[in-house]
Amino acid sequence: MSTWLEERRATAAESNDALAAPSLSDEHWRFTSLRGVDFAAFTPAVVATAGEATGAILAEGEHAGRLVMRDGGVVVDELQAEIAAQGVVFGSLARLAEEQSALIEPILGSIVGYDEKFAAENGALWTDGLLLHVPAGVKIALPFHTAYEIATPQAAQQWRVVVSLGEGAEATLVEEHLPGQPGYANGVAELVLAPTAHLTYVVVQDRSDQSIHFAAHRAEVAKDATLEWSACSIGSKTGKTRMETRLTGEGATGRLSAVYVVDGKRHLDLDTTQEHDAPNAVSDLAFKGVLLDDARSVWRGVIRVAEGAHGTDAYQENRNLMLSPTARADSIPGLEIDTNDVRCTHGATAGPVDPMLKFYLMSRGIPQGEAERMIVEGFLEEALERIPDLRIREALTTAVMTRVPL
Repeated sequence: MSTWLEERRATAAESNDALAAPSLSDEHWRFTSLRGVDFAAFTPAVVATAGEATGAILAEGEHAGRLVMRDGGVVVDELQAEIAAQGVVFGSLARLAEEQSALIEPILGSIVGYDEKFAAENGALWTDGLLLHVPAGVKIALPFHTAYEIATPQAAQQWRVVVSLGEGAEATLVEEHLPGQPGYANGVAELVLAPTAHLTYVVVQDRSDQSIHFAAHRAEVAKDATLEWSACSIGSKTGKTRMETRLTGEGATGRLSAVYVVDGKRHLDLDTTQEHDAPNAVSDLAFKGVLLDDARSVWRGVIRVAEGAHGTDAYQENRNLMLSPTARADSIPGLEIDTNDVRCTHGATAGPVDPMLKFYLMSRGIPQGEAERMIVEGFLEEALERIPDLRIREALTTAVMTRVPL
């Protein structure tokens, strides 16, 4: 292992040992309790479990590259030869940490630090993951597909992602977290976009309904670059995901979308930030969720505008459709603005299916169940339509609607 990597692991381990598990008194965890979770009961997954992962929603079709991590290591590591010939680097992070350290060292641990318990744990214990580097000016039309699976019951999987796009580069990365076996997954993704780069990033969380899934995703977007970030959450018993976007250059754009379905007694916590550190940047967040049974969702979103970031245009919304009177959705939007000449707005709603809309459809001969299903799909469509790839959009729509038993 390289000296620089050993030093970062040691720093992360020191922070992990010093930090206590978060409690309800911690601002970012005040709606998500870890009481009763015995993390010591999960066995660290340190080696790969052979076999092809199953249950991927977006694996069909041709891909520029494909990676599968099962338990502690990568078992599928593929990159098309013609793509590699353009200077693209894609594959196992553990392997490339030695072969391509110059690409990884400036990023790893610098975008997502070690000041939060689970990020520190990941920094100390990650066993594998992904590196994607697209050189300046290279535009890849085919998507890169990655999948993460817990194959051994009660395993703890620590995964890590590093993405770097050079100036003017373009790519699409699909990241799927598969049902697999019940266990504990904890991951970190660090994304860096150089000026005028364009990344489409699609994350699907479909872990076992008995799993715990934590993730910290953070992106830095430079001048005139664009990040189109779409998330879909339909799995895990307890899930908490941080989606943080920092717009560091003038004219940068961050477009964030999410759809989620939470049922049973499942709990989903989404924590977002839109950080404007440069003038004339745009961020737009639209999250839509459907809740059933006794499920609970939490969205906490903050728009931060730094001093001097004039011309900021930022928006965030969270809309929830409640299909059960015992489900609960909490939406906590927030603004922190340290400059003038900005436009920052937000909105949040939670409510049942509109009875007048259902009556309208049923009055035209549509059965009640089908009418309700049409309303749910129409409700989610606005967020799903923001995904630019039609194939991905249609596959996600089908997957999401299978979780809505109407």
